[in-house]
Amino acid sequence: MKKFQIAQSAILALMFASTAQAEVYDGVLQSSGVRSRAEVDAEAAVATQKEDPYREAASSGVIAPLGYSKSRETVNAEAVKEAHSANQNLTGKAYYRDAIPSQYVNQPRQVNAAK
Repeated sequence: MKKFQIAQSAILALMFASTAQAEVYDGVLQSSGVRSRAEVDAEAAVATQKEDPYREAASSGVIAPLGYSKSRETVNAEAVKEAHSANQNLTGKAYYRDAIPSQYVNQPRQVNAAK
């Protein structure tokens, strides 16, 4: 019994030893460039003039302000009108079968905007 266990462990050790292989190290970077240093420097100079895609605000999701076609007073009047609207925060989820009652839909209302 003991000889069988020794033989079995020897076979198992040989099997594990045969599968263990070391990876050959070829270096971190393989240089295969054929451009001269002057060409690379010229490309780097052009790249520094472009907008940096890795700057802090590049991926913030905030879009740069655009030119507006409405005046500040017009936008303010629209905001006041919507704030005084009866259905400003009305959603269908608040009502039976997700339907907003007809008395709340498109109610015309006169609002005097404060200036």
